[in-house]
Amino acid sequence: MEVIIKAKVKPTEDKYKVKKAILNIFPRANLNFIKEDNEFGKWEGKTKSVDRLKELLRSQAILDAARTVLEKGMTENAVKFYLNKQAAFVGAVNFDIDTHGGIFVKIIADKNEDIMKIVRDIAPRTKGGVIINEEELEEEKQETEEEQKEENKEDNNIKIKVIDNSR
Repeated sequence: MEVIIKAKVKPTEDKYKVKKAILNIFPRANLNFIKEDNEFGKWEGKTKSVDRLKELLRSQAILDAARTVLEKGMTENAVKFYLNKQAAFVGAVNFDIDTHGGIFVKIIADKNEDIMKIVRDIAPRTKGGVIINEEELEEEKQETEEEQKEENKEDNNIKIKVIDNSR
């Protein structure tokens, strides 16, 4: 997995505060400042770690909201979303784009990785505030469906018998 991070620095912003905002969420990011013609620029960087992001999502208890945002931004092998710079500056995660454009994040799965598995790892589903194992949940759902099919078969057999006995 590779995480690409980009954040424009607006004229009213301090470029080092924008850098701090990014590093508060992605502390291992290798960032470069790219100066643009208009005297301002943008921070661009990469990292392979989403550990701090995962930690913040759990401590803020926003896993389900994060999961929704990540799923909406999912493509075949990547997920894209924005983080609020002001929230990130104080060490919090907020998926609302602020007036300054936000921090763009793109998480790209390696060739042998499943992007959905990465999303599940970052923001697992919860029930009553407790993380649930989605694979176990899926197995239970399949078992329930199979049991219902068996019950339906029995119901159909009974109906057929009733119809046959009514002659």
